[in-house]
Amino acid sequence: MEVTLKEISTRAGVSISTVSRVLKNDPRISESTKEKVLRVAKKLGHPIEPGSISSNRVIMFFVSNPHRSIESDEFFSGVQRGILQTSSGEGLHCLVQSMRSRSAFDESLIPVDLVEGLIVGGIPMPESMIHFLMSLKIPTVLIGKYCGLESFPSVNNDNVRGGYLASYELLKNKYEKITVITGPMEVSTFADRLEGFFKGLKENNYPEENVRIIECNSFEERDGKKFVEREYIRSERREAIFCTTDWLAKGVMEAFFEQGVAIPGQVGVIGFGGLDFTRRIRPRLTTIALNPYLLGKIATVMLSELLEGNDEARGVVFVEPYLLKGETLKGGWK
Repeated sequence: MEVTLKEISTRAGVSISTVSRVLKNDPRISESTKEKVLRVAKKLGHPIEPGSISSNRVIMFFVSNPHRSIESDEFFSGVQRGILQTSSGEGLHCLVQSMRSRSAFDESLIPVDLVEGLIVGGIPMPESMIHFLMSLKIPTVLIGKYCGLESFPSVNNDNVRGGYLASYELLKNKYEKITVITGPMEVSTFADRLEGFFKGLKENNYPEENVRIIECNSFEERDGKKFVEREYIRSERREAIFCTTDWLAKGVMEAFFEQGVAIPGQVGVIGFGGLDFTRRIRPRLTTIALNPYLLGKIATVMLSELLEGNDEARGVVFVEPYLLKGETLKGGWK
C-alpha cells in the first residue's frame, strides 16, 4: 500500500504542505525539518513525487569552521549555491550542516543513517573529523586539499597558480620590498599559495632578503589589523603587502586608514579570494579571485557519478583563479 503525505506528516510532526515542500526540494524549509521529513519518508519507503527529483538519494554539504556561518561566509556560501543549484538536476536532496568548534568533531552532526554521500570542506579541518571521514564507507568529495585525506576525490582552487599570479603582479608594479601576511602555514591552502608566490619571485630573481613573512594563528580581519598596529614600520622603499586572504587584507587596509597611510600611494596591498566586499571597499582591493560556485557544481556532479558507481569520477580537479584588478597597487614607478 502506498504511503501518503499525511502518514509522513503525522510521523514527522509537521504539516502535509511542509512534507510536500521538502519532497520538492523547496529551499524555504529549514535543514532540521528537511532532515526529519526525509528520514521518515525514507523509512516508510515513500516514492519521490514525479516532476520533483528522480531518486530518493540524500546528500549533505558539511562545512568545518565557516567564517561566522555558511550564509555569511562568502566563499562557502558560493560553494553551497553551486551545490544546491546542481543537486536537483542530478536527482539529489541536499542537506547543509556546519560546525564551529576548532578542536573536536561531533559525529552526530552527520546523519549517516540518512545521507548516502558527502561534500565536505573547511579550514581548519579537525583531526577527529579527518578520522571520521576515513572510516566512512559512503562516497565523499572534498572542497579543498587536506593532509590525511589525499586519497579522496576533490575539487580545489589552484592555490599555487594563484600565488604565482600575485607575485607576478607585484613584480610588474616594481615593488622593492614585500611583506607576506598568511594564515597558518601548516594548512595546505596557505602553504600552496606561498609556494606559488615564491616560485614567481624565484623565477624573476627577486632577492629573498626583501621578503618578510608574518604567520598568523588564523586568517581573519583582526589578524591583518593587528600586524599593522603592532609590527608595521614604514619603509623608505616601494613596499607592498601580500595577504593570503581577503579578510587579512581588509584588516590591513582598515589599520592603514586609521594611521593615515595612503593606499596605494605609500604602500600597496593585494589579497586572495575575490570576495564581494573587495569591490565595495575604497580603494577597491586588487585580489586573486576564486570561483566557489563552480567548485560546488563540479563537486556535485562528481558525487552524483560516484553514487551511480562510476569510479572514473574519482580524481582531483583544479579550478583556475584569476587576477581581479582593483586600486590598491601602484604602477608607473620610475
